Amino acid sequence: MRKITAMMLAMAMSVTALTACGGGAKETTAAATEAPADSTAAAAEGESTAAADTAAPSGDASSFKVAAIFGGAINDGNWNETQYNGLLNIEKLGAETSYMENVSDTDAAEAARTYASEGYNLVYLTTNSYQDYCTPVAKDFPDTMFVQINGTEITDNFISVRIADEEQGFLQGVAAALLTETGKVGFVGGQEINPIKLGSSGFQQGVDYVNATYGLNVEAQRINTGSFTDVNQAKETAISIIEGGADVIAPMANDASTGIMEAGEEKGVMAIGCGLGQETSAPTATQLIIVKDVAIAYDVTFDAFMKGELKATEVETYGANKGVVYATDWMGTKASDEAKARLQETIDKMSKGEIEISLQ
Repeated sequence: MRKITAMMLAMAMSVTALTACGGGAKETTAAATEAPADSTAAAAEGESTAAADTAAPSGDASSFKVAAIFGGAINDGNWNETQYNGLLNIEKLGAETSYMENVSDTDAAEAARTYASEGYNLVYLTTNSYQDYCTPVAKDFPDTMFVQINGTEITDNFISVRIADEEQGFLQGVAAALLTETGKVGFVGGQEINPIKLGSSGFQQGVDYVNATYGLNVEAQRINTGSFTDVNQAKETAISIIEGGADVIAPMANDASTGIMEAGEEKGVMAIGCGLGQETSAPTATQLIIVKDVAIAYDVTFDAFMKGELKATEVETYGANKGVVYATDWMGTKASDEAKARLQETIDKMSKGEIEISLQ
């Protein structure tokens, strides 16, 4: 059983300060794993706790303490939840794990420093907006490895992996353009950070790809609300796009995506989800979901870490090429066999690197 603790937050920061994407921060730690004998001996000789708890990489997951710092809620059915699932995968391998959720950008550094001081070997930073705050922390704790999701920085103990947000948006755009009967589709994003901007741009490029490839003339409207948590605002934004003629809507707004899916359901249009489980908010509207499963990046990086091979000279991209971005089975009944075949053909080309998407 996982147990809820508040000790680290009480020591490191005010709980009320952690309001990045919802309520106060929560920290959960797996049942403690007994420290290796050599670490205990080192601590007895007066070495720091961090040095004592940091083990040399090996193939034994139980030797490691792994943490993740989330900008939103771990049950958002999207970005944060897939990363949380990645952390759970690591825990299943035997590592001791811990996390904090709803951590603001400005509080991320203190959270990272707390974990490093407690001897965590590997710390995942789940949003690129943490990077500028946490790179200085990495310099102070050379024995802790930091993995920045969607980052750009690389040092000896701070590496970045990039998730192909633009590919998810692109496939949402392709699916929407293949489904529309009115010739108008819509995209609603959340906070205007780079991953959402890339997803929005990708959506437009997906629509343009369908137009150019199949001779269609679909129009796309895209709006970022600026919030990952304001469900009502997201819903009203989606409704305004629908009332403008769009009969297919696609979200990329973390928790607020629920409102966008609900708008599609209430207005009787189609929806292309961005997270597993979103169909529960729109059982009739949802046609399929374009998934961005960041858990796979956790699986790959932790495996490399255990082998002592988690090093990088450049930022590696995780997308359809690694199975991170993919489409679920069709859930709705609106897609023709031709539309289904065209979407699958697009996915196959993307996984082979045959489709170029601009990162603008």
